[in-house]
Amino acid sequence: MNRYSLKFLSNQTIENITEQRIRELEKIQGKRITFPIPLESIVEQVFDLVLDYDEIEEFNGEQILGGLLPEERKVMINEKHMKLFEEKPGLERSTIAHEVGHWDVDIDRSLLGNPCFPGFQIKASTAYRHSKKSNRLIEVIKLAAVDDKVYQEFNKLIAGQDSPEVRNAVDRYQAALLMPKWLLLEAKKDYDFTKWADLYALAEKAQVTISNLTNRLKRLELIYIPEGSKDIFKSKHEFGGQQELF
Repeated sequence: MNRYSLKFLSNQTIENITEQRIRELEKIQGKRITFPIPLESIVEQVFDLVLDYDEIEEFNGEQILGGLLPEERKVMINEKHMKLFEEKPGLERSTIAHEVGHWDVDIDRSLLGNPCFPGFQIKASTAYRHSKKSNRLIEVIKLAAVDDKVYQEFNKLIAGQDSPEVRNAVDRYQAALLMPKWLLLEAKKDYDFTKWADLYALAEKAQVTISNLTNRLKRLELIYIPEGSKDIFKSKHEFGGQQELF
């Protein structure tokens, strides 16, 4: 049983949920939150979770970046891939935020620590892998958004793990948590969203991957990138207008 019906979880609902979490942290810390979003503080101070690192087993062809120990309130990061995290700035944060999304909108936390009736479980669609240090079974996700090519592989890898609606919802959640709409609108005053150099600079400031940023901006309709193109337009309407000129 999930806390939310993820299949019908709208973008606006996710925006509202993630904004509430950030506002909660602002209240706790007594200051305004800006980029980069202090993700570890949200994990620890808003959700009362523990961020931990362990070696998580992988089957042939798998690349598992993170997982959850719900009963122990732990977000687990696979330390086997620390080199990858170093090579792909922002990947570790998107992995953590993805797991936080599972905790916040996917898992029915009322079942934690309580016996379940037959047919009920903490999470309906998941996979389990063994962790070396903690000697526990961890609920895992596989490769999070890195770049377009790796992201395509990510979608192939996680097929059969997270269901499409779960995967879609927690992906939107992690992006909204790491890149709140109001901060992106503020950033638009200082960064030209139609220039790759500015987008890379903003991604570095927000500590997210460039693919995560561009996907977020496209979802918010703050940019438009035609399929198969590297050209960036302010909107689909602007792109259409340019097409009419030829």
